[in-house]
Amino acid sequence: MAVSRKRFSVSTLSADSSVIWDTNLENAPGDCGNGSARISPCETHLRTQYHFAAIIGHHESIISILKIVSQVADTSATVLIQGESGTGKELVARSLHDNSRRRSKPFVPINCGAMPENLLETELFGHVRGAFTGAVRDNPGWLQRADGGTIFLDEVCEMSPSLQVKLLRVLQTGDYSPVGNTQHRTCDVRVVAATNKDLRALVKQGRFRDDLFYRLNVIDIEMPRLAQRRSDISLLVAHFVEVYAKQFGKANVRFSDDALALLLAHDFPGNVRELENIVQRGVALTEDALIRSDHLPLCVTEPLHGRSAGQSFSAFKVSKQRVVERFEREYVKDCLMVTQGNISNAANLAGIDIKNFYTKMKKYEIDAHSFKVQAD
Repeated sequence: MAVSRKRFSVSTLSADSSVIWDTNLENAPGDCGNGSARISPCETHLRTQYHFAAIIGHHESIISILKIVSQVADTSATVLIQGESGTGKELVARSLHDNSRRRSKPFVPINCGAMPENLLETELFGHVRGAFTGAVRDNPGWLQRADGGTIFLDEVCEMSPSLQVKLLRVLQTGDYSPVGNTQHRTCDVRVVAATNKDLRALVKQGRFRDDLFYRLNVIDIEMPRLAQRRSDISLLVAHFVEVYAKQFGKANVRFSDDALALLLAHDFPGNVRELENIVQRGVALTEDALIRSDHLPLCVTEPLHGRSAGQSFSAFKVSKQRVVERFEREYVKDCLMVTQGNISNAANLAGIDIKNFYTKMKKYEIDAHSFKVQAD
């Protein structure tokens, strides 16, 4: 797979040289330019050998997911992707398909919670003419349409008990019957399921079949919340700015320091989807290519409302410092995780002098030995 070279030019939070981050965000996925030294060898290999362009991030949790996908993509193993809404479960499902030998066949996504039981059954398994009022012609169903490819069952936890039984049979034998037809059909599909709820808890509550859970949970992938990988926020902002600036026909769009600081301090309950919508809003509203804090929604700027100008300035400085410290702490940990506790290599990965790296470790009370233990 050819590796594209991208250079994102989003304004950074601070010009302070003591802050550890890349002012041009050259660590974009697939970038082998000047910033590539900060990408771990493992990530470089994965992004070079596999199709992962849609999955943005350098955080250790994301690299672990890419590694799992690379290992199981070209197998027939069923995969269960769990995580909150907006974390990118469908992107991972598509990556599983795109990196498999099924890539030339259909990828069929289905939201099991978006339609009533009867409609979901007829759309999934198909129906024959006359099966019910209004069935004036045969409908092959999504299983037949996905034959040879991958079917993605999003929010599988919303399936009714009767549909769970029918899906279990598909997973066991590949057999199913269209609605209104007693004849069995066979399909060859890779099943990838996703849920934003704890399926184990639903099994204990009797709301989800345990046998179906174990059939789905052959390979388990847990998607991290955006708040758990804050070091990727600036990179995601740059990506979405590029996407929507191009879509809206605007050039050289960037975030102001204060707007970016507010984003980095936000908890993002809606995860990456919320961040994307916020960036899209900012790009759409800006008239001079600079996205300011007044272009952001109230949920992001709320901490500054109701204060005097002096109070807001003071609050911003405090919030900014907290964001910087939180970013640095997580970044130092990430570098040590990637290098398995080797401080010299971690400093090189971060692109700073080893003495400064030691200073950061001491400031945040980070013990390199703990990462060596984890690596073992």
